[in-house]
Amino acid sequence: MTDVQDPIAEVVAQTEQVSLEEAQENTHVHDENCTHDHEHEHDAAAAAAAAQQRNDYDLLETNNTKDKTTDPLVKNYFEAKELFEKSMTLLNAIPEGAEPELIEKHKDEIVEVTKGLMKAFLLDEKACVMNQRILKLAEQYEVYVQTHNPEGTSTATVDSEEEDAEQQTTIYTKDSVVFVIWILFSGQQWAHCVQTLSFAITEFEDIRPRMLELRASCKMALRDYKGCNEDLEQALEIQPSNVENHSMLGNVYYATHQAQEAIAHFKAFVEAAHPDSRTLPNAYYALATLTLQSIPSGSSKKKSNQALKQVSLLKEAQMYFQKAQGADLRFKELYGVVTAFNEIKRTAFMAFQSRSAGRNGTLQPAQTPALLEAAEALKKSFKTPGLLSCANCGRHDNIANEGRSEELKPKALLKCAKCNKVAYCSRPCQITHWNTTHKNTCKK
Repeated sequence: MTDVQDPIAEVVAQTEQVSLEEAQENTHVHDENCTHDHEHEHDAAAAAAAAQQRNDYDLLETNNTKDKTTDPLVKNYFEAKELFEKSMTLLNAIPEGAEPELIEKHKDEIVEVTKGLMKAFLLDEKACVMNQRILKLAEQYEVYVQTHNPEGTSTATVDSEEEDAEQQTTIYTKDSVVFVIWILFSGQQWAHCVQTLSFAITEFEDIRPRMLELRASCKMALRDYKGCNEDLEQALEIQPSNVENHSMLGNVYYATHQAQEAIAHFKAFVEAAHPDSRTLPNAYYALATLTLQSIPSGSSKKKSNQALKQVSLLKEAQMYFQKAQGADLRFKELYGVVTAFNEIKRTAFMAFQSRSAGRNGTLQPAQTPALLEAAEALKKSFKTPGLLSCANCGRHDNIANEGRSEELKPKALLKCAKCNKVAYCSRPCQITHWNTTHKNTCKK
C-alpha cells in the first residue's frame, strides 16, 4: 500500500474534462520569414505545425530519404508511428461504451490496444496524436482495471478532498498511469502532468528516465527552468546514452544566459551525437556564438597569452560555424527544407557572415577584426538581454508611458532589484513573473 499526495484516480476521473485540439488545428505564425503561398494556407500550416512539434521526421518519407540515415531517433519515431497506426486500426474495431458487458466481451482487445498505444507513446510521443476515441479507450481501460484487478495491479491510498472523509483506495497499473500522463501531456495540462509524472518516477523504475524527460518538458512549459534542468541532469545520470538531453540542457542554459553550462552540454552533445541528428546544426550555431563571446576583451601584444587565446578561440568559433553550415546542408539533403531561423541561428549569422555572400551563394566567415567587434556586442547582449523588454509580457517600454506627454522623458522599464538582469513594464508583470519563474532563477 502506497500513500500518495496526488491521487491517480482523481486524474483518471477528469479524463473527459481534458480539452484537446486535433493536430491539424495548430496555428501557423505568419512572420517576416514566412514565404509560402497563403492561398494554400491549410497545407502549409499543417507542415509548419508538424515542424514546430518536431514531427518533421515525416519529411524523410516525403523526400524519399528515410533509408539514407541511421539516426536512432528516426528509427524510434517510425517504430512508434507504425505501432500507433496498428493500434488505432484495432481500436476502431472495438465498440465505444463502458458498459460491463461490453468491457467483458472486448477486454482482451482493450488491453492489447492500450499496451500498444502506451508503448508507442513511450517510444516517441510525437508519433502519437491524441483523439476522442483514445480518450474513450482510457475510460474503457479504467473500467477493466477496476473490475478485473489484472496482474501487475497496484493500490494507492488517497485523501479525499471532503473534510473528515475517509481515505480511499484506488487501483492502477503502469499502463493506466502512463495513459493519464499522455492525456495530460497532449492537453497541455502541465501542472497536473508534473504531479502524475512525479508519481510515475517514484513507482516505475524501468521507465524513470523517460518520465524525467517528459517532466522536464512540462517544467519548461511552466518556465520552471531550474526544475527542468534538474530532471534532464537526472535522466542523463540514469541513461547517459540519450545524448539529446545534452542538447536540451544546452538550449535551456543558453536561454537563461548561463554560458559555461551551455557550452559544456553542447560540447558533450556534438561529440556523441549522430551526424544526422536534427538538433546538431542548432548546437553548432550555439557553440559558435558562445565561443565567440567568451573571447577576452581588449587589444593585446602579439604572442602574449591573451592574444594567443583570442586567436585560438576565434579559430574554434569559426570551426563551429562552419560545422553548423555543414550540418545544415546535411539536414536539407535529408528533409528537403532548411533548419528554422531561430534566435540561436540568427545570432550566429549576424556575428559570422560577411557583408556579402561568396560566388557560390554561401556565407563566408567574417575577418578577425569584425569577429572581435561582434564578440564584444555578443557579451553585452548575452549579459543583459532581459533588460530590453518585459520578461513577463515582452513589452519594450514602461506601461506608464501610455498617454504620457511627449515632452516628458519616457519612464524606463523596472529592473529586478536583486539580480538587475531582467526588467518589467509594470509592477503586476513583475509580481507574476516572480511567482511563476524568476524566483527560481534570480541570483544577486
